[in-house]
Amino acid sequence: MKIVKGGVTAPKGFLAGSTSCGIKKSGKTDLALLFSEAPCVAIGTFTTNKVKSGSVVLCMERLKKGTSQGVIVNSGNANCCSGKKETKNAVEITKVLAAKLGVKKDLILMASTGIIGRPLPTDKIKNGLNSLMDDLSASNGTNFAKAIMTTDTVHKEIAVQINIKGKAVKIAGACKGAGMIRPDMATMLAFFTTDAVVEKNAVAKAFRESIYDSFNKITVDGDMSTNDSAIIFANGLAGNKAIKNNTPEYDIFLEALSFVSKELSRKIVLDGEGATRFIEIIVKGAGNEKDAELAARRISESSLVKTMIAGGDPNWGRIAAAVGSSGAKIDPERMDIYFGNVLVMKNGLGTNAPRDLLLAIFRKKDIEILVDLKSGKARARIWTCDLTKEYVRINAEYET
Repeated sequence: MKIVKGGVTAPKGFLAGSTSCGIKKSGKTDLALLFSEAPCVAIGTFTTNKVKSGSVVLCMERLKKGTSQGVIVNSGNANCCSGKKETKNAVEITKVLAAKLGVKKDLILMASTGIIGRPLPTDKIKNGLNSLMDDLSASNGTNFAKAIMTTDTVHKEIAVQINIKGKAVKIAGACKGAGMIRPDMATMLAFFTTDAVVEKNAVAKAFRESIYDSFNKITVDGDMSTNDSAIIFANGLAGNKAIKNNTPEYDIFLEALSFVSKELSRKIVLDGEGATRFIEIIVKGAGNEKDAELAARRISESSLVKTMIAGGDPNWGRIAAAVGSSGAKIDPERMDIYFGNVLVMKNGLGTNAPRDLLLAIFRKKDIEILVDLKSGKARARIWTCDLTKEYVRINAEYET
């Protein structure tokens, strides 16, 4: 496997375009299109929030057939909590776009991101479709990634190439996300493309596995969005022999897709609103996976823990308190806590580790916190970031 350039348009047959249709006050690009020259096997996973954008509802319905050919994405407006027209507006926009592209309307999806509660400016979007079409190109992967940004400070993309029985196959992805990030579909939009020939059940299984261990293992602030969407498009133009479940080729495909997913999810955490530190939380020795997840998530979402790290204060007591309040089955008198490779609590008691050593660890950009419950073999890992004054400023002013 090797990393290649091009973002979502690196795989054969994928085109992307972007334009500004006036949704963002800044005038920056706010409308993007990802389109395959051939129909795709398409699989999606979406927010578990009961309040869903009309764009999400449209995608969930159309992807029941497992086929698609592209997605239009608007940024700056969530198309959510704005009345009964949310899904109708998405249907109307995709119908007009599909006609311009010369494909069936059900083959075009829509994703939205931005402020909740404002009507989708459908006229602005429809007026921008011709400009969007004119910009379609196999070299516009990066521009697509930039157009879907909201509070992101950097665009997020990656592409890799693998070999499937002598055929070069590419897998790529682009995503946006910086705030309202929480596990069980982290708050973001993510789009994956591949020119692999892969059976529908195989790509569905691989996608679920890769999302579970990447986007569902990150958190910035513990808040879940109404618009989370992750969709993969596989158009088969690489011409390889079809990838099937339980084969060596499937394992190669899964490894590459998982790598792309993890790299994108890591980029989201690194770009967390106001973040200054990347934090890896590992809980091991749990009696079962559920308890490991409960403990790890509680630590990762604790405001006290996250502000402690922002201030560079190695207060291990906050970790112990978070684990104890997580609902996980633990024995406090057996629990160990490490900051980096330094044992700070052993069997429920502080170790009096040198403070100078701990302060040095907390001055680093990457920090690892490990909790050993010593009650079993299950473990969990979550990536998060610190919580700073800048996060408060960004979200206090988000709508203005």
